Amino acid sequence: MISPAEARRVAELHRLTDPAGEQGAAVESIVEAAALAAGSAMATLNLLDAEQQWQAATTGFEGAPTPRAEAMCDVTVRLGRFVYVPDASADPRFADSPWVDGRLGSVRFYASAPLRTSRGLIVGTLCAFDVEPRELAPAQIAELEQLAARLVRTLEEQTVSA
Repeated sequence: MISPAEARRVAELHRLTDPAGEQGAAVESIVEAAALAAGSAMATLNLLDAEQQWQAATTGFEGAPTPRAEAMCDVTVRLGRFVYVPDASADPRFADSPWVDGRLGSVRFYASAPLRTSRGLIVGTLCAFDVEPRELAPAQIAELEQLAARLVRTLEEQTVSA
């Protein structure tokens, strides 16, 4: 059974319409801009419900649903803030992740901005990552956070117009 707070968060997620719908091109361009901003090969719009994470838009890789317990972005959703690690294999929160240890991927660089709606609930993340470690400058972090805010506005505008 999920907590009342988690139930509200998941209901907020379901309030948003499919990002591949009317605003699909805008969503895709924001995800591509995130990869460019981070200087990474890959970026994704991750949505997380109570059970799983799925990539609603990707660049640089083909997404697939992941159990939430295995999702690196679950850390961002739980913390409610930007998460950045230059080398995920050296971070105890991620070193044993199947996305880091080779079972599902070899993520090293990882940066993830929460997607906080106008109601204050986090429905997912805008995530940039790569197989090579890398550092981010403060301006890059700020840009990723701005792109995440723009992505939420785009999703919410789609909901209003649907």
